[in-house]
Amino acid sequence: MKKALLTFAMLCTFALGTQAQQIYNEVMRMQEEFKTIKYDKNKPMTERKTASFKWDVIEYMLYKSKDDNTFTEKQLGIQTYAMTEFVNLYFKRLSEAKNSTSKKEIAVARFKAASLNNVLFGDTDYELCRAYVDNTNFLTPFSLDTNWVKALAEIRSKSWD
Repeated sequence: MKKALLTFAMLCTFALGTQAQQIYNEVMRMQEEFKTIKYDKNKPMTERKTASFKWDVIEYMLYKSKDDNTFTEKQLGIQTYAMTEFVNLYFKRLSEAKNSTSKKEIAVARFKAASLNNVLFGDTDYELCRAYVDNTNFLTPFSLDTNWVKALAEIRSKSWD
């Protein structure tokens, strides 16, 4: 019985390790895709800059996770997915605002606030974390140190009427 339980435990551990590795590999694949887009001179500049932001967010999370032993591959995958959804929803809200400057300003302010209010690592290097926040060269005014799951939930909870 002990041998069967030990074997089962080892199989579960192996399965979880494989799943974590698959998640990590998928995040790396996405990051490589963003890198390809950001250097593709045939892509529109807005798409390249957005890909650059997404690449930087993943790179930031990978860098910070080295210091945070509790941040797992699964969390990396969840945060990466939420970040992508957050950014895509941001551009959707901007396009829905069409020619209404006030609606666009409200969308930018809400998404920016959601990013700044939902910190992931508590990084005190504000210059690094906020490199995109007030950078008018990029359309993504968000902090790198964002808990994307919470920020996305905050945005989805708001009424957009």
